[in-house]
Amino acid sequence: MQARIIAPACPRQIQPRRPGASTLLTTLCSFLILLSVLLLHTSVIYAGGSVDKSTSSQVAQYFESAKKNEALLVAFLHKMPKGADLHNHPWGAVYTETLLDSAIAQNLVFDRTSRAFVKETTNPCYTAQELKQSNSKMGEVLSALSLRNQPKEVENGHDHFFDSFGRFAAAVPSEEAMLREQVGRAINQKISYLELMTEPPREEEAIRIWLHQMDAARRETIAQAGGIWNVDVAYIMPINRNALPDSLKNGPWNQEVYEEFFTQEIRHALSTIVRFSDQGIRSLTFLDPEDSWISRTQFDTQMRILDREWRTLVAENPANAAKLKVNLHAGELTLAYSPYEPMRNRISQSIALGHASRIGHGISIQWEDDVYGLLRQMRDHKTTVEICLTSNDGILNVAGGDKHPFRLYWDADVPVALCTDDEGISRSNLTMEYAKAAQWFGLSYGNLKWLAFSSLEYSYLPGESLFINGDFNRPKTALPQGSAKALLEQQLRHDFQRFEANMEKNIQLMKNR
Repeated sequence: MQARIIAPACPRQIQPRRPGASTLLTTLCSFLILLSVLLLHTSVIYAGGSVDKSTSSQVAQYFESAKKNEALLVAFLHKMPKGADLHNHPWGAVYTETLLDSAIAQNLVFDRTSRAFVKETTNPCYTAQELKQSNSKMGEVLSALSLRNQPKEVENGHDHFFDSFGRFAAAVPSEEAMLREQVGRAINQKISYLELMTEPPREEEAIRIWLHQMDAARRETIAQAGGIWNVDVAYIMPINRNALPDSLKNGPWNQEVYEEFFTQEIRHALSTIVRFSDQGIRSLTFLDPEDSWISRTQFDTQMRILDREWRTLVAENPANAAKLKVNLHAGELTLAYSPYEPMRNRISQSIALGHASRIGHGISIQWEDDVYGLLRQMRDHKTTVEICLTSNDGILNVAGGDKHPFRLYWDADVPVALCTDDEGISRSNLTMEYAKAAQWFGLSYGNLKWLAFSSLEYSYLPGESLFINGDFNRPKTALPQGSAKALLEQQLRHDFQRFEANMEKNIQLMKNR
């Protein structure tokens, strides 16, 4: 997407300064404006029309017709290679049916008052046996724990979504079980790389054991699926931006105590990344709603602490800078859930002080004080936005091409990657994220192909890129040695070639009916 630029209304050096500027100057300005627009249009077509010269025009044409019918579109995208899912919360990714099965296996009951799984209660409840035997009762539970059939006019999606985690917490299966479900789903949807936001143990030896167990579960799942599709997995360390030490949960507020607590959390996470980045723990992120009291009042403090601790580790060893990746949830806000003021710098400060190389959601970009300057900065520094369309719709009611800021990023040539966020709660998957992107924003097959490559290019996979300056039409002549990123990008090119060859056969078959 590097060729797309924001064209100025008129080149600054020849802008008329006052009435009466020369006709020649005005004509020249108009010509340059027209030229810039034409070049911008051409660049968009270049970036979106194909990712390499081998892209099948037949497949691209079929895709345009498939966009008019969701069933045809989903069938197409289900089998299309998708690169990576970079924004994925395992707890929210597990489908509620899995949570229900886990609750039944543990003989938990569903408290109808709190709408939560518990071991026992004196309130009206559904037993595991009742849930096994009644579809209506089971449906009530599934709706309480997800955005399934969510009546937005009765209960807003934002509160329903965040409350659901506490409701199903007792039924969450083991981390290995959740990983197996996610890897299996990735295999079926032709996803080759996952970055999962999950917290490892705190002790170093326990982390090593945990990584070994998780990788064993990954390998076992791939083998059980026939070994025909590989899925690599890495981890992002989450910090709860609204967490408090015990002394502040019920006692008076003490800023000094809070800052010491948050400092220790940041220091632990960053040092863990330094030690285990080569083994798959590759970044830090913040979790929990940005509109909560602590998030609103302590955001500046959190950024200051993150900046200080990041700089300290780099000062101790400059080589740490390459390991200390940060991708922050930032700007997951609208005026419905936040005053205007916090949205004026939430994304820009996450980048400047939080050292974020990727932004999760970024919905409030249009409210930033220097929105166009920020977009240029994000473009120039390849600061990537993790776009989660279904989540943005369900939680914030930001749906459709006329509401979502995707186009603001896309037209400014800011890198974007389509992600799932919490696909189990949202009742979606990566296939549907691609379908929504195509339908909401009129994206072409070439555009979606570009997005698939973008997800690997701006992942935290180690090593050099296969491509020159982020241009997916310009692969390097030789595969960079020892680069996991380049290997997966090369594999994605081959996967697309096979996909297009198979689709050409299927298209011909349908034409011959």
